[in-house]
Amino acid sequence: MDEIWIQIIIFFLGLAIGSFLNVCIYRIPRSDMSIYSPRRSFCPECNQSIKFYDNIPLLSYLLLRGKCRHCKAKISVLYPIVELVTAVLFLAMSYQFGRTLDFLHALIFVSVLIPIFVIDAQHYIIPNVISLTGLILGLGIVCTIAYHGKDLDYLKMRLIGFVAGGLVLWLIAFIGSAVMRKKAMGGGDVKLMAIIGLFLGAWPELPMVIALSAFGGAVIGTLLIVTGRKSRQSPIPYGPFLAGAAVVVLLWGDPLWEKYLQLTGWN
Repeated sequence: MDEIWIQIIIFFLGLAIGSFLNVCIYRIPRSDMSIYSPRRSFCPECNQSIKFYDNIPLLSYLLLRGKCRHCKAKISVLYPIVELVTAVLFLAMSYQFGRTLDFLHALIFVSVLIPIFVIDAQHYIIPNVISLTGLILGLGIVCTIAYHGKDLDYLKMRLIGFVAGGLVLWLIAFIGSAVMRKKAMGGGDVKLMAIIGLFLGAWPELPMVIALSAFGGAVIGTLLIVTGRKSRQSPIPYGPFLAGAAVVVLLWGDPLWEKYLQLTGWN
């Protein structure tokens, strides 16, 4: 099969997975729903079930001009954004890793991070069901890669990353809470960092994720305060910054680390 067709298939696979992630993003934070029930997607305004031809990732949103066919209520632009971002990231992972187990590892990782990013940004929570799913899938793919490559060191570094990631962020949260005399970070962030360590490994990936997420959080937080959208006392979810930093490290971690070593003279 020609490479272009493989890339097209990967792109449409990303759109389909993104559509499923939208279901997770909408339903998981709501206690009266699950990803299995109700079985059909529906308009949250008029509760009409959405026909299959109105539920085609990205395309249906464009054809319907962002409105429900029945009640004409606006469809959140978040839906096509999640689908498109997932598809683009799938393509990026394909270019980065080729068709290998590392590619599957990357697809699973970003598919866990995307709903965490959005749900935490919207609801200030990282649901345990996503964390548990990420842990199970992460252990599965990491063990598979280690077994396939007969590389016990790979598995050891991922398990060390899992423990170190959770422990380091727990310590940061504990110290931050003691200094500020209020809760500095949620347990969901600690679990997320453990999962990131499992997928990426311990060194130098974990320090890079912490540094990038802290920098991103500081910049965005400052902008939100300066523009008046947040006050100094307003909570700002940390999960999106951890998830975003993890994707950056997954894609460009090696060249970023090499650049850092060159700039500091350690190389």
